[in-house]
Order: sequence, then structure tokens, then C-alpha cells
Amino acid sequence: MSSYINMEITNLEENLPPNYNEDKLVIMPRDPRWIFAYWDISENTRNALHQVQASCEEIVHPCLRVYRHTQTRAGEVETFFDLDMEENCREWYIEVAYPDYPFHVEWGWKIPQKGFNPIMASNLIYTPRDGISQLIDEHWHLPDWKSRKLYRRISLYHFSSPEFMYRRNKK
Repeated sequence: MSSYINMEITNLEENLPPNYNEDKLVIMPRDPRWIFAYWDISENTRNALHQVQASCEEIVHPCLRVYRHTQTRAGEVETFFDLDMEENCREWYIEVAYPDYPFHVEWGWKIPQKGFNPIMASNLIYTPRDGISQLIDEHWHLPDWKSRKLYRRISLYHFSSPEFMYRRNKK
């Protein structure tokens, strides 16, 4: 095997473009209480934003609108909040503080007296749970003798949380 490394291939920062000139907004859960958003804005959208800024007497600024859906029905919006952005910003960590809920985000511009004008919408995501799942898969369920042995070992050495001991005593 050759130890030769082609520097043209390995120097990827020169090969990746700074943007892809398309309107795209993507969100993904970081953990149960935070989501990460990144976006790319086309030159046409950027020019339209500059035209709106030039025609308004008020300050027009890019904005992310974060929608929280109801937990039971993902298409039904429960509430939303806005985050004002700088024009050159292309990513943002968003604190949502609601585990196990569906969210989606819209990027647009906000004119103080006229409201929010959405330009693009993200995918719909669910933030992960922040606790143990209530679902029990029968296929992976321990036989009673193994679960008693596990509970005994945990209780002898105190390797458990209060919730785990509560569930043990509840059975």
C-alpha cells in the first residue's frame, strides 16, 4: 500500500463551496431540549430581501420562527416563538425545552408593523424523550428469574435510581 497522499483530494476546505445557492432549511434534534438548524439562501432570495429592506422605512431582518406542535397530533401547531437573526447567519442552536414533542421551523423576514413573511420551511422532527420509555417489547422482556436476580444485585450494591427502585417495589 502506498503512503502517497494526494493533497488536492485531502484539502477539502478548498473544494467545498461556501453555499449551494438554493433555499433549504434543515433541523435536527441535538438532545431532548435543543434542536440545531442550518440553512442555505439562494442569491434570488437574498436579492429579494435587499429589495424589501430598501422599500421599507422600518428595519427588516431575517427571522426563524419555531413551531411546537401538539404532542398527539403533529400537524396541529400549539405555539411558536421568533428568533431574530443576522443576515449572514447560516446555522443556529435553538433551545426548545420540550422533550418528546414535534417541531418545525420557518425562515423568513420580519417587518415590525407588518409581521412575519415566511420564505422556506424545515422538515418536521421529534425531540427525543428525556426518560425511560413506557413501552415494553415482549421480545426483549427478561424472564422473571433473571429480572429478580438483576433487581437483587442492583439493590444489594445500590446501583439504581429512585425511579428504578420505585418500579421494582410497584410490581
